[in-house]
Amino acid sequence: MLRAIIKNTRIIDGKSFIGMGLLGLIMNFKYNPDFKGAFMLLMSLILYVAYAFAVNNCFDIDTDLMNPRKRNKNPIASGELSLRAGILSSIAIATLGIFFAASLSYEELLIYVSMILLATLYSAPPRLKAQPILDVLSHGIFFGAMPFFYGAFFDGVLTKYEIAIGLALLFYSFAMELRNHLEDYESDLSANLRTTPIVIGKNLSEKLIVMFSGLSIALLLATLNIPFGALGIMVVGVRVNYRTLDMVVVFLLILHALRVLLGA
Repeated sequence: MLRAIIKNTRIIDGKSFIGMGLLGLIMNFKYNPDFKGAFMLLMSLILYVAYAFAVNNCFDIDTDLMNPRKRNKNPIASGELSLRAGILSSIAIATLGIFFAASLSYEELLIYVSMILLATLYSAPPRLKAQPILDVLSHGIFFGAMPFFYGAFFDGVLTKYEIAIGLALLFYSFAMELRNHLEDYESDLSANLRTTPIVIGKNLSEKLIVMFSGLSIALLLATLNIPFGALGIMVVGVRVNYRTLDMVVVFLLILHALRVLLGA
């Protein structure tokens, strides 16, 4: 059962979201070189992402059963783990994460509990992920801006610069959610879900993915003070490989981290 519980957390799939919070921590650790606190934050961050994926699997059985790609990643849908065990283990993971977050500041704990709550509402009733517009908005917040802000607030301050990076991650998380929904389009349609792509169509969804990606890249370039940073928006309307966009965003985020660490 333990193996199935670990599989249910889908940590590998959530590595980019862990990276968002870790980026915020790295950018602020030199202002608060607390190794114990950094360890607590990192552990709580990993547990948060594990919880978000685990609880999502618990309430995605209907669609994952119709999607071979997702069924193999969902031990509850495949029969490896009971729904009861999935829910109880998810609660245990969230509780442990809150315990670690409680060792940090009150503000950090508040951000963490807010992330847990939003991640729960996204997957469990009222199931925001099945409600058009709200699915994209909620995902952008709890799996985009907030993990970064959680890490960035390690020094007790959120600067305008950090808020700008958080907004860039918000936009990119919008794009990631639309991409995820497009991958599940047929199974979501069969399950009678009303996700944003199902309501607005595939073509418009693809255009929005490129637009949000372009906004994210443009903001990351502009905050690096790179001349013509706004040219990142030029990707709008251009057929771009999603993996290429991912690599560009990751590269720019690394540059931001290096800029802070090196004091540039």
